[in-house]
Amino acid sequence: MSDWVPPPGTAGDGSLVRTGLPATREDVRDCPIAIAVRTRPLVRAEPEPARRYERLQGFTLKPLMDTLDLIEHRKWPVAQALEELRRTRGAFRLKGRPPAHPGLVEWTAAAVSHYLAARAAGDAEGVVRTLPVEDEWVVIRRLGKPDRRGATRYEQTAWGRRYASADGSVRELWLLSFGPAREERSSAEVAAAAHTVAFGVPGAAGYGKPYQPVEGLSAARTAFPRRIRVVGVGCGDGGSVVLFDGEPQEIRRDYAEHTVPALGRAVDGTERRPGSGCVGCRALGGCAALPRAPGLLGPLPGGRRPRRSVSASDLRSYGECPAHFHLTRQLKLRSPRPENGAILRGRAVDAWLNERHSAVPRRACRHTRGPGNPDEWSAGGHVLTGEEARLGARMIAEHAALCPLDGLAPAEQVRVQPQLVCYDPALDLVVVATPDLVHSRAGGWIWREVKTKATPLWEGRSLMRTYPQLAVAVLMMASGVLGGDLRRSRIELEMLYPDGCGLEELDPGLPAVVDEARAVISELAAPWQRDGSYEPAPGRHCEGCEALDWCRPGREHLAASPPPSR
Repeated sequence: MSDWVPPPGTAGDGSLVRTGLPATREDVRDCPIAIAVRTRPLVRAEPEPARRYERLQGFTLKPLMDTLDLIEHRKWPVAQALEELRRTRGAFRLKGRPPAHPGLVEWTAAAVSHYLAARAAGDAEGVVRTLPVEDEWVVIRRLGKPDRRGATRYEQTAWGRRYASADGSVRELWLLSFGPAREERSSAEVAAAAHTVAFGVPGAAGYGKPYQPVEGLSAARTAFPRRIRVVGVGCGDGGSVVLFDGEPQEIRRDYAEHTVPALGRAVDGTERRPGSGCVGCRALGGCAALPRAPGLLGPLPGGRRPRRSVSASDLRSYGECPAHFHLTRQLKLRSPRPENGAILRGRAVDAWLNERHSAVPRRACRHTRGPGNPDEWSAGGHVLTGEEARLGARMIAEHAALCPLDGLAPAEQVRVQPQLVCYDPALDLVVVATPDLVHSRAGGWIWREVKTKATPLWEGRSLMRTYPQLAVAVLMMASGVLGGDLRRSRIELEMLYPDGCGLEELDPGLPAVVDEARAVISELAAPWQRDGSYEPAPGRHCEGCEALDWCRPGREHLAASPPPSR
């Protein structure tokens, strides 16, 4: 009998196991059972959900890959391919292909130039000249009988741009990143990529079925290489980094040491850990670990959409500018411009507090020291200097008076920045929240949010309208997401200033509080739920916007209304 069986809510055949590079990226927030199901392409959701489609392209790199295909495989001139990208908005007149957001089209056009510049720089460095390869490389292993997992066939793929020398002795795989080239890829991921390049055979895409080797290719196209290169390239700036350059025997060693254990854990996963990955999980329908919250956001217009996730931060971003939300939060595109001082300071203070609250043994912050040098310090990779560093250090000192760990019994639970999720089946919507800290107390749960501000709150507006994450907290807690005694539970907002602090509370057990929370979130979510085009909404927020480089209306707004000089 197989050690792995399809979980409740799924059906199908687990005999085919297919792993790509994402299966090596182990993250404590990922759901093991969702990853294990994803590695079995013949296992499906049962019953299968109705197919729904978004009006815009949701795969950030798809227009870029299609444009590069025209240039590299169809030999189109670059200018012609870019013209086609813009004319068709990245759909390339393909049936059923949704157009891209105008901002994604602008980003793609720039990314094409950056990518081709990186390729040209590689050629200029004297590396053996390689040519584009259209067919995927797939490592295929067939078994004579089912193994302990019930698998009879294993496939390994690596998504990227493929190149090989004319004689097939050298193969390259270029891995794309949205911003700068990623140098921090794990040893398991790099070895998995190199292994696929070294030992993969040309294969035809296997959507919902096994890959099929491509027949009739020349000996050079099917020969295994003697030299393998894996290159990371940044589509945001054209920078590149060589992640691996070596021979097959080196790869075998690294693959056995780093990749095999990681893939084994991915394929064998059975633990359920709800999170943002629930959106794409085929086992969601039968998952008992995912809290259900029917009607959490109330009835919303627009009908059911393809399954999505949403957070309070998403809704705030959408409310400010739908284009900003789509480009930065859905497509994950961010300008390389540095964040402003207040945002960076807030991130550093949050990271400092998270590190202290996560320490073992547990200690209240009044027993720990703040930054040793208040003029320059860092936390979580965020470096502060000068006035921002001094303001942040003073805020950390103010926190000591309000630390939630002060006086907390050792038996109580503490979770620092947990990812909390619930599912609204009526909208097919996964709601996500990441509190700064939650802890149990006397049978209830306390949800703590921390905010840093240079000036006090404006008292003319309710807390939940000022900070919608508090409204989401009320709704999730009232729906029983954390469990515990609701009568003993509360949401706390800790405000830290350079010269003071304050603590506000909300009771999720009061109907009036829940009603206000639902009204706040419904007002934000209703236009988001029915929108499918995400038009720009130019305004004061355009200055410093992370998506400004690819937003023409935003740039035109700033040109027409330049910010006042300081």
